[in-house]
Amino acid sequence: MLEVCVDTVQAARIAVSSGAQRIELCERLSVGGVTPSASLITEVRKAVEVPLIVLIRSRAGNFEFAEDDIEQMIYESQHAIQLGADGIAIGGLITDGSLDTCFLNRVARLQSKCELVMHRAFDLVRDPIQSIEDLVAIGFHRILTSGGPLRAIDGVTNLKKWNEHACHRVEFLPAGGVLASNAFEILTGTGCRQLHGSFRMPNDGKANDMIPDSIGVRATRQILEDYLAMG
Repeated sequence: MLEVCVDTVQAARIAVSSGAQRIELCERLSVGGVTPSASLITEVRKAVEVPLIVLIRSRAGNFEFAEDDIEQMIYESQHAIQLGADGIAIGGLITDGSLDTCFLNRVARLQSKCELVMHRAFDLVRDPIQSIEDLVAIGFHRILTSGGPLRAIDGVTNLKKWNEHACHRVEFLPAGGVLASNAFEILTGTGCRQLHGSFRMPNDGKANDMIPDSIGVRATRQILEDYLAMG
């Protein structure tokens, strides 16, 4: 499964036409992404038929959220599903570096019929193994992570260890600097069977208007398919 992260309708269309099998939608991808507007969710849902995961993050910055942020994200998660999202990517930490399990349990109770993805706040947890156990217990389906470093290629050792510990109880989705040039090494080094990337490039040379590189998406999809065919 190749998931591409986008923040516009145009980017979603390009990603899917180039081979993306799932879309993660956000806004302000340049700052790591925040919750997209209702109108953007609606338009992207109309534009693509592949599974749609909506990032739920009330603001840029750290992942320790105040109660107002949590209430906002609870509402946004419910609204995203109502607008046609198949799942949400969400997360939160408390001051000691543990997962905010109270918040995440609340989300899981309210969104029991959608895919639950832990976003890259996981890269900052104090105890990844315990956090995996917490997410399994809560009912999360997938963990989006680089393995700790900024780039997944540099977190291969951790990704392999965590994926083996999870033992199919939760999926691992390598993310962070994923490109066709490193996709095979990430897959073989981790044992994971899916990848996440944004593959961003300037649209007509405009640095403030970024779209997925269709050649890169297509090449990565082929590498993934070849890897999966190996068994």
